[in-house]
Amino acid sequence: MISRVVAAAGLSALVVALLLPVTVGVQSCAHVIAPAGGPPDSTPPLLILVDPDSFSVMTEFRGNRGEVRFEFDEPISERNIVGSTMVYPFDLRPHTWKGKRNLRVRPREGWVEDRIYHIRVEPVIQDLFGNRIREPILYTISTGLPINQNVVMGTVYDRITGLTHTNSRIDLVTLPDTLRYGGVSDSVGDFSVGVLPAGDYYAIGYEDVNGNQRADGFDRSDTLRVTLGSLDTLTLEFNVFHHDTLGPVLGQVDVLDSLTLSLGFDGFLDPDTPLAIQSVQIFVAQDSLPVGPPLVVDSLMHNWQFTIYMDSIQQVEQVRLDSIAAAEAEEEARRAVAADSAAGADSAAVVEAPPPGQVRAGPRTLQLEEPAEDSVVVPQRLPDPRIFVIMAEAIPPGTYIVVATRIVNLNRLEGGGEMIFEIEEPEREDAENEEGPPGSPARPRENDL
Repeated sequence: MISRVVAAAGLSALVVALLLPVTVGVQSCAHVIAPAGGPPDSTPPLLILVDPDSFSVMTEFRGNRGEVRFEFDEPISERNIVGSTMVYPFDLRPHTWKGKRNLRVRPREGWVEDRIYHIRVEPVIQDLFGNRIREPILYTISTGLPINQNVVMGTVYDRITGLTHTNSRIDLVTLPDTLRYGGVSDSVGDFSVGVLPAGDYYAIGYEDVNGNQRADGFDRSDTLRVTLGSLDTLTLEFNVFHHDTLGPVLGQVDVLDSLTLSLGFDGFLDPDTPLAIQSVQIFVAQDSLPVGPPLVVDSLMHNWQFTIYMDSIQQVEQVRLDSIAAAEAEEEARRAVAADSAAGADSAAVVEAPPPGQVRAGPRTLQLEEPAEDSVVVPQRLPDPRIFVIMAEAIPPGTYIVVATRIVNLNRLEGGGEMIFEIEEPEREDAENEEGPPGSPARPRENDL
């Protein structure tokens, strides 16, 4: 009996002895900590070698033969390896392998003869302590084509606000074979894509809402067609906006005053397309047809033009008010001088001059400054869903129909529509108080007569 207990105890000790190294090993692999007593590691991995060198022509790279190796100065983590690299011509998921200190990359379809390849390593690569590289790694290699010295650069803007659009994607699609190269705009909206095959391209800037790295119909985008030579430097400007498939439709009429109307549409209009007077007609609404002749429209304006127009009116009004203020100040000064003269003659008092450094207080003549010639600031031509109608004469109170045609939106599509609006009677101010001043007899009413 005692021998069995001893045997069982020995077996248990053996099992514990065998499992102990495994347990310790599992715990030791759970996380990595810096050596005790040393400063914490806050430096991201440093790229020390790329094999083969960037801008190399590797004619021996064919199919699955050959790969690009990015070597770092310290071990890198397995986190974020999936999706950390991008290969152009566009390859969403290239083959990416991780070594202890390196990444190895090859196109998923294999290397193709006579192509220029771009590899982008995203700033998600990190060491074992979580320190990420700070900038993307950009790499270029050729499988036969000569390495050109060209670049496509520029800025992406939001067409509606005029501000730069950050983190936008840029696609450069070769024609006619539709190979797709690309890049990403930085924190100020600038981008640069260099070393491309010479030829014709569709250049597309877009915001990539769903992150699929492709311009979809719901993305704000802008497309240009360009030709790139082997030594060219092209500077492009993308103005991204939502693209409609229908023309603008009139949806709102606002009466600003008897001479000015605002017409609102369901989409942004092209601010650079001139507005023809014939595009808007206003008729008196009648119960029976035909409708009478239209009222006379003096001018049509986009929002940026209307802003200049209103600023000029305000400046003219300000000049008028300044002139009145100057005239009143001069008249007040003249009366003050006359009063001082009369008082001096009556009292025969001697008025002492103020001591040096002091000035007698009194009214002064205001000097009216002429407005500078360049004082009118021209606003940026930003799109707006409204146009403004300036009438030749004030519209009398009544009901009217406005008809808009050939109004162009940002997609260069024409539209319009018609709506009914009213000009109300102005509120009448009674010349006499209905009840009269206090203490006076009540004014008779019509029902009392």
